[in-house]
Amino acid sequence: MPSSRSDERAEARPWDASTLTTHLDQLEAHRAATGRAYLVVLGREMPHVVELPAEGEVRIGRGSDSHLRIAESWVSRNHAAIRMRRGEARLRDLDSHNGTFVNGERVTGERVLAAGDLIAVCSVTIAFHKSEISAEGERHGAVLELPELKCRAELELERTLRYGRPLSVLSATLGGGAERAAVASILGSQLRLIDVPAWGGPGDLVVLLPEADAAAARGAAARMQRVLAPVAPGARVGVATSPVDGTALDTLLERAHAASAAAETSPASAATSGTVRIGDRQVVVAEPAMARLYALVERLAASELPVLVFGETGTGKELVATAIHVWSARRAQPLVALNCAAIHESLVESELFGYERGAFSGAVSSKVGLFESASGGTLFLDEIGELPIGVQAKLLRVLETRRLVPLGGVREREVNVRIVAATNRNLEDEVRAGRFRRDLFYRLSGATLWLPPLRQRPRELAGLAQALLAEACATAHRPSMVLSPDAMARLRAHAWPGNVRELKNLVDYLAATLAEGRIEASHVGARLAAADAAPEGATDPNAHAYEPDTPPVTNPALRVFRPIEEEIKALERQRMIEALEAAGGNQSVAAELIGMPRRTFVAKLRQYDLPRGRSR
Repeated sequence: MPSSRSDERAEARPWDASTLTTHLDQLEAHRAATGRAYLVVLGREMPHVVELPAEGEVRIGRGSDSHLRIAESWVSRNHAAIRMRRGEARLRDLDSHNGTFVNGERVTGERVLAAGDLIAVCSVTIAFHKSEISAEGERHGAVLELPELKCRAELELERTLRYGRPLSVLSATLGGGAERAAVASILGSQLRLIDVPAWGGPGDLVVLLPEADAAAARGAAARMQRVLAPVAPGARVGVATSPVDGTALDTLLERAHAASAAAETSPASAATSGTVRIGDRQVVVAEPAMARLYALVERLAASELPVLVFGETGTGKELVATAIHVWSARRAQPLVALNCAAIHESLVESELFGYERGAFSGAVSSKVGLFESASGGTLFLDEIGELPIGVQAKLLRVLETRRLVPLGGVREREVNVRIVAATNRNLEDEVRAGRFRRDLFYRLSGATLWLPPLRQRPRELAGLAQALLAEACATAHRPSMVLSPDAMARLRAHAWPGNVRELKNLVDYLAATLAEGRIEASHVGARLAAADAAPEGATDPNAHAYEPDTPPVTNPALRVFRPIEEEIKALERQRMIEALEAAGGNQSVAAELIGMPRRTFVAKLRQYDLPRGRSR
């Protein structure tokens, strides 16, 4: 994929899906009437069309003399060119620094463009179109096969996640008897310029809908249902939208297909909650904040940054650590976990670093530590805030040198391990109190993630409860159970101090003890009564949980929520202030301490109105 800079990202323009659809419909009507080839440019701005000449060349680049000018520093002055001759379009890269890509493949030499090809020039996607007018005056485009659509979808998903723009997937189950030729002829008059259709199987159609939010996607699905009726009477249409229903194409396809299969009372159905696959697990993700978090996890997984995960007990920190590992290049190597709070202080060092025979009384043989056991993979240090201060210094040295000496050993051993740490404590308070080393804190927090508690994820509660209940029934070897509406209302009324773990314990108990197949509010209330009746002033086990800039509340209905983007910005600003203090005002050193590119660091100093310090 082409390179891009995070500090060149722009805020999304304030135009909505209906404005975009009207804009593209007008462009399409005009361009289709001319019969000319043209480019649809998708980037930070409103999509626009560049018409290609019948004969001649169009240069793409950053230079002021370019016919298609892209004002980004990663784009070369003369980046690429499209030459039109006798109705054929040929693209060539002009020895650009970051390359030109077509459908995800880097262009070498010249490449003939086909209708629907996606050209990537750094962060900008350019769709090549060539209208073909039939005798009836309708434009027909090619319907791709699914592997080619997946390749193109990677470009769209990257742009969607970078700029925060919506992307939807439409899945149509056509039913028996539908002929592909008839379906394809209908699509030409129904799809927008930027939509990409593909065959998903013998009786399935998939359409990629860039810049279509959930409402626009539902509208497109309803229209598709109507126009398909004459040639596919049994067609069912479903849609899924990123990031709410997922951030990976396979997840969106699965959700859209499930929505189409479930569309019995309504011909066009939308996914109500998304799932993310983490190894062999499907995780419910329905909150936009959680969708953005897992999108960030996907990007972090591709790096080697150490990651520090904050969150209350039971929110799923270990699941995030698992996602970082299984989505990374280290997935084939071990993921090793240590709960620092569950092991005696005197044993932590030997567990982490191992020991040689005779190192202490009882060491009758050598033991490999967790660092070496996780070699090439990932080491997850849960409850890192409980790590003894003496072991913290030794851990810091291993992280800095990538070498360790087992207890009783004399020779250093190299280790290649990625660290993911988690805590329910506010480590900044621990640092100020002298219970946690500041330098280790900075070393562990190359990237930081905060998992919101379940009480701040109301959209996920129903999906989580149903998924956990299905797992519990399978484990108990009993038929499926259902939650009544009153039982679900009782679940929503609970504050969930134990988060997802408490919810799992509840449904496991109900699946194991109830003879009935229907769970009522009285069953849920009886189990939750003790938690709801906790005496006033009782100690909250999560009182020290790290929840940046959010005051504790006992009634979630009274809480004024703060957008997670604001919390992230506040945390980022605070980290930059502390890094500058630790670096004595040196911008370069401060940026390195928190794993941020120096140029980005300097730009954010201006953004957050912070003291500039010195550059060197």
